[in-house]
Amino acid sequence: MKRVLVFAAYFYPHVGGYEKNIHELFKRLVQRGYGIDVVTCNTNRALTEEELDGIHIHRLPSWNILGGTYPIPKPTPTTLKILLHLFRNRFDLVNTQTRFFSTSLLGLIFAKIKRAPLVHTERGTRHSVSANRMVETIGKTYDHIVGSLIVKSAWRNIGVSQAACNFAKHLGARHPIVIPNGVDTDIFKKMETNLRDSLGLGDAMVVTFVGRLIHAKGVHDLISAFAKIKRLIPQAKLLIVGDGPYRADLDRLAHQVGCKGDIIFLGEKKQNEVIRILSATDIFVNPSYSEGLPTSVMEAASIGLPIIATDVGGTREIIANGRSGILIEPRQPQQIVAGITSLIRDSKMASELGAAARRLTSRRFDWTRITERWLDCVTSVLGTAPKNEKSCAEGRKTK
Repeated sequence: MKRVLVFAAYFYPHVGGYEKNIHELFKRLVQRGYGIDVVTCNTNRALTEEELDGIHIHRLPSWNILGGTYPIPKPTPTTLKILLHLFRNRFDLVNTQTRFFSTSLLGLIFAKIKRAPLVHTERGTRHSVSANRMVETIGKTYDHIVGSLIVKSAWRNIGVSQAACNFAKHLGARHPIVIPNGVDTDIFKKMETNLRDSLGLGDAMVVTFVGRLIHAKGVHDLISAFAKIKRLIPQAKLLIVGDGPYRADLDRLAHQVGCKGDIIFLGEKKQNEVIRILSATDIFVNPSYSEGLPTSVMEAASIGLPIIATDVGGTREIIANGRSGILIEPRQPQQIVAGITSLIRDSKMASELGAAARRLTSRRFDWTRITERWLDCVTSVLGTAPKNEKSCAEGRKTK
């Protein structure tokens, strides 16, 4: 059995697209006969050791700084015990997830000491976005010192989008390859639901956002835009699904713009609940400032929703502007207003965009294909001929 040790800053039970995609990929590798261990930060007071879908999870005691957006392992006896236990085991390959998390530096050190090949997965497409300029400056400096060291040391660099590959190149990676995130279109499809009745939405025009409530997601722009939408379409409602350190600020903003009763904060929801919410939605909006390949947009596309999303990171690799959704500039609430208004006024166009998004997602982001491509590249790193020569051709040039 080949064994892979994954270093990921966040993992179950922490909720987000980052964690979800790591889980979905590696549980499929377990099904293909791989042994998978994940080293992560214990940000949710969960068990130190646990198994999920055959994945062995090792959670390090951690601080979670910057408003709960940046976990750092604590140098405690428990941390030392976990790492020493892992050092005694054999791993054929080490995988790090996103260069700016300190867990990726830990993974690099582990790979160097164990002399194990390192495959780095980059999920970012730009330097970190923060409301604090000092934090952004420190993050950029860290990227060009530590992040650059990680991508240059990796035997392979995988980007979840072409934009992520371009950013990895910016940090010094040679010939990164694209292996995207995926979505299970058999699960994420429109379903019959009585959610509108249970939430008292009736015949309202429902706009929905799903994601972590942090500054970089731009939800404050959506709330500002919604205040203008309400004057044009009084029956409109905004559903905000997710939680995070920015929740209180967004709640206050909703009150300030006079939309408190029409903006419904639903908190974190499980997958089946998210599907019900999306099935009751008319328009999906993702106003983010930074993305790798946004999971929420892929899931909304899989449901067949008309989507308005900022043209950041790999979003345009999911949405073709005017053909399978509407792309707008970040930090431009007036463009959100214009996009929502156009979709409401032209229901035929909205329906066509949603159907096209569903078709594109089914074709490009199928988990079976993605798993095969990942396995081919891992096999290549481990020294055996990959099944798909094309998928790893660029990566072999780095050796």
